[in-house]
Amino acid sequence: MLMKVFPHGTGEGDKPSRYLVRPDYPGRDTAPPQVLRGDPAMTRALIDSIERRWKFTSGVLSWHPDDTVSEDQEEEVMNAFERVAFAGLEADQRHILWVRHTHAGHHELHFLIPRLELSSGKDFNACPPGWQKDFDVFRDLFNWREGWARPDDPARARDELPKKADLFKARMERWGKEIRESDRDRAKEVIHTFLKEKVARGLVRDREDVLNALKEQGLRINREGRDYISVIAPGSGMKMRFRGGFYAKSWTPKAALEEEPEEKKDETARRRVARLQQDFERVIEKRAACNTKRYPAKWTQLPREEALLLPRLQKDTIHDRNRTDVDAKSETDGGKLQRPADSLQHEAERTGRKADADSVGAAHFEAIVHRCQRSVQQLADLVGDLEKRRIEREQRSQPRMRMR
Repeated sequence: MLMKVFPHGTGEGDKPSRYLVRPDYPGRDTAPPQVLRGDPAMTRALIDSIERRWKFTSGVLSWHPDDTVSEDQEEEVMNAFERVAFAGLEADQRHILWVRHTHAGHHELHFLIPRLELSSGKDFNACPPGWQKDFDVFRDLFNWREGWARPDDPARARDELPKKADLFKARMERWGKEIRESDRDRAKEVIHTFLKEKVARGLVRDREDVLNALKEQGLRINREGRDYISVIAPGSGMKMRFRGGFYAKSWTPKAALEEEPEEKKDETARRRVARLQQDFERVIEKRAACNTKRYPAKWTQLPREEALLLPRLQKDTIHDRNRTDVDAKSETDGGKLQRPADSLQHEAERTGRKADADSVGAAHFEAIVHRCQRSVQQLADLVGDLEKRRIEREQRSQPRMRMR
């Protein structure tokens, strides 16, 4: 499983929500999308209610075609994702839409989150810049625990990555357009083909061998990065950058990878899952501390007279199994028996206090029901107001007919 957050996040909510659920998209006629959680109409209305530039966060959890994902695993993944994304927030403070896609030949769970904390109206970004640091822990935990394909697995690393130029050419060919290849593209293709042959023959096995092979061709190394090498051609001074695949610093030929015994693999997986589970809880704790400070829960902001105060349990209503008071004195006081009248009076006072506690509890319960009904009505009014705004916006955007 891998996670990707899309760079989009502006504009109205109709476009992203409609893309997730529309059944007439190419390939979806036999495998239509399925809404797992949330309401597309509510999501669209919440996004349209935001007057800031950035209005939503969208992304996808994608699995390898060989991976099998059950409905129970889907529930666990969505719950864990929401624990990280909405750490410290109550259910009525956030909203998310989950949609399953299977038309592309593999399992996908798309998510769409309005950038809005519902109780305060403040901006809330579930995946801010640097989101990978927290969500990689979530991803790795499930990949190691469930045995799913890992994007960071050296055995699955590709010797070369698809280039943007190749994708662009393929798109232009589908559209029936021709593009001209530049001198830089031709030079990079010659160098890349030369290195591919050396890798296939086993003459290049690590980053040092790649650098030496480039230097043999008279190229000067300009810069080295974690996943790229930049060179300068002799004479012309042309700069070229090669990225990914065997240009990455961590690249290792697949033939050089040693196959571990199954027992060692299982032990490694158990240790990794135990460590990742601890890291996962620490991530949630850290994000919860930040979110609760910025978005305090709505119930903490209620006036004192509306706060839920449960009646305290009186000491003299606590009994042991013999139905005698725990803190009561002995029936004899100084060798004298208690009078029956005193005992009856004590029992009457205790019964009266218990009845008062029951009535207070019933009153508080009625107050809770009243506040819940009021919250539901406020939510319904909010949805109606958002829908009214959307209709007015559409009417303003439609061109007016000129009367003749």
